[in-house]
Amino acid sequence: MSVFGGLTMTQAVIVVGGGLGVFASIAALAWPDGGNRVRDRLDAMVPEERRNTGDVAPAITESFTEAGRKLAGSFLIGAKEQGKMIDLLGSAGIAGKEKFAVFISTKITLAIVLCVLTSILVYTTGLFADTWIMRAVLIVGFAYVGFKLPDFYVGRLAKARRKKLKEGMSDALDLMVICTEAGLGLEQGMDRVARDLAVANPVVSEELAKTVAEMRVLPQMRDALDNFARRSNLPTIRSIVTTLVQAIQYGTPLSQSLRVLSAEMRAHRMLELEAKAARLPVLLTLPLILFILPCLFLIVAGPAMMNVSTAFKENAKEK
Repeated sequence: MSVFGGLTMTQAVIVVGGGLGVFASIAALAWPDGGNRVRDRLDAMVPEERRNTGDVAPAITESFTEAGRKLAGSFLIGAKEQGKMIDLLGSAGIAGKEKFAVFISTKITLAIVLCVLTSILVYTTGLFADTWIMRAVLIVGFAYVGFKLPDFYVGRLAKARRKKLKEGMSDALDLMVICTEAGLGLEQGMDRVARDLAVANPVVSEELAKTVAEMRVLPQMRDALDNFARRSNLPTIRSIVTTLVQAIQYGTPLSQSLRVLSAEMRAHRMLELEAKAARLPVLLTLPLILFILPCLFLIVAGPAMMNVSTAFKENAKEK
């Protein structure tokens, strides 16, 4: 029995189930950690007999998380690949073992769904019926695309986050200069700046707060600063961390070092803006040729061409 444009009932169920699985995995990946903590506290206030009645979404999320944990510990994903995924998620602001597990489940689910959909499409339409190698390459290729698609999405999130972090660090350094000159240490100054920037730049505030928390836990302050540089993956942040580590190690006045760093960051930012402004005439050349010059030619040379055409017609009539 054929339904849904030539697909059988089994094929339609597979397609719909795969789509629901992708939707559930993406929703679980995008669900913030704060929402989980609030939900846990609210669930703790509910009596035991009223809990877990009709909650389908948490069950699906938990199943995806458990599947991701098992896949993360299997031979399919090596330790090196896990490190790359964790760094990528950290750069995008997605931290936690549960998010990592859901991320792996999302990659595997997308790969399986695209593989199944491509197989159904190939065998239903009869595409490459004579060459099974091309069919296999097409199916495996789409499965690989599905496996790498979450990496592309998280990479875009990480790029946007790095941009906000880069734009807000100069203001954070200025505030840290004020805090250190007022007598606060590096840890207390970063904590104060993180609280003050929570509204203006949440990305910088979150990273500074995370660094302060690591300073209070790790045995050396240098380890927390190195983690901050690794998460940001920005050359400017690495230079700031290097300067701060040297200032702590050799006893350089912290306010003076921060002031120099702030001036260098603003000068570097100004150079980047000047470089973008210098590229602007080159980027405007193609739109100028395609859209502005034809209109200009019509306005300037249009009346003259009409006069010439009228003169030719009059001469032809006289002859």
